[in-house]
Amino acid sequence: MLKWPELFPNGFHISHFTLGDEIRTLVQKEKWKELDQEFKKLTAKDGRLFQFLSKFHDFNEIEFIVSIRDAINEWEEDGIWHDDGSRVFAFSLSLTDEAVKGGRLAIRVKGEENFMQIPTPSFGGIILFLTGIYGFEHKIHQVLEGRRIIIAGWCS
Repeated sequence: MLKWPELFPNGFHISHFTLGDEIRTLVQKEKWKELDQEFKKLTAKDGRLFQFLSKFHDFNEIEFIVSIRDAINEWEEDGIWHDDGSRVFAFSLSLTDEAVKGGRLAIRVKGEENFMQIPTPSFGGIILFLTGIYGFEHKIHQVLEGRRIIIAGWCS
C-alpha cells in the first residue's frame, strides 16, 4: 500500500538516499560485482535501502540491477514504455557523478501521449515511481553524452 499518495501526484517522487564513500569508490573503480554485493545487503529486509523505501510503500522484497547507459555505445537508444508488471513500486537510485545529457526517466499514465521527463539526479538522488498497478508506465531515454549509472529496483 502506498503510504504517502500526496507525494506522487504525477506518479513519481524525488528524494535522496545517503550512500557512503565505499559505494562511490566501487563505482569509480568499476567493481560491479562488489557493488552488487553491497546492494544485496542494502536491499535485504534489514538493510538501509529496504527500510528507507518502506517509509513510502508496503512490500516484501526488492529486486535490482546495476544499470549502465553510456553515450559511447553505438547501440544506445531510447527504451520502450513498460509498467513493471506485477511489481508494486519502483526506484532509480543514481550512482552518477558526472553530468549526463539525455538518459531521462520518462513517466506517464498508461497509454497517454503526454509524459514527464526526469533528469538523472546526482549521486544518491533517488526517483521513486509508481508502476502499472497504479496506472503508470515509464521508459529511459537515450544517453547522448556521458555515462548514466543507477541502481534500478522493483519492489513486490
